[in-house]
Amino acid sequence: MAPVPLNIAPAFRPWRQAGITYLLLDDEVRERLLARPEPAVEPVPTQPIPPRPDPMRSDRRQPPARPAGSPPPRPEYRQTPPPPRPAGTRAQEPVQEAAPRPARPLRDDALPPEQWPAYWKTLLKKTPSSPSLVWTYPSLSRDLGGDADAAHRDFLRRLLGDMALPKGSHAFWPLNRYPYGEGESEQSVDARLFLSGVSVLNPESVILMCGQAPPELGLDGLSPLLPSIVGGRRFVVTPHVDDLIGQPQRYAQLITFLKALIAGR
Repeated sequence: MAPVPLNIAPAFRPWRQAGITYLLLDDEVRERLLARPEPAVEPVPTQPIPPRPDPMRSDRRQPPARPAGSPPPRPEYRQTPPPPRPAGTRAQEPVQEAAPRPARPLRDDALPPEQWPAYWKTLLKKTPSSPSLVWTYPSLSRDLGGDADAAHRDFLRRLLGDMALPKGSHAFWPLNRYPYGEGESEQSVDARLFLSGVSVLNPESVILMCGQAPPELGLDGLSPLLPSIVGGRRFVVTPHVDDLIGQPQRYAQLITFLKALIAGR
């Protein structure tokens, strides 16, 4: 075998380009290779021609070939941006539970007990001091004044029994005096004396069994069965006392509501 330089004939150029300088060939093989015609050499472009884009394929670039035995690449996570909002729209905000609308502040012209009329002074002496709960409703002054309505009397007895409140923990304070004065009735409200009494008794909660807050009290922002803190204490409007008497289901719901309210739930 004789060494053959690879630059002698084009047939040996592939080995030359592969870095092989010499080949050991038999004479027969050497003559056969040299006898092959030289293939036509196509001109090599100076810049590679990019392939035409295929509309059926994705535009994402294909990752380069991974060497054999190398660990697979970690997946790349990308956060998809939100779709653009139409012009003139605002981002949707989290829905928040609406807070109870606060009532207007209580009046600040309360009178001290020594300036009260005789009716209110006498009533204060009969009322438990420092109760945690105060009840009121229209015509309460008449029921406390010896001319009680039989249905109201039975209702109050049942109410106190179902609530099972300790003695001295609650009190009744009327919206007006009795006997009624000239031009007064069970619908009359003496806001100044009522709120003066509430200020002195200083309860945690005032239950207005009136159907709606009397406008004279300045609590028109209160909604039924929606407790609101006004002047440092809690006011609650319930259905009217006469409606509670005539509708046992509403009465049972009220008892459940008040028990949960007093228990702080």
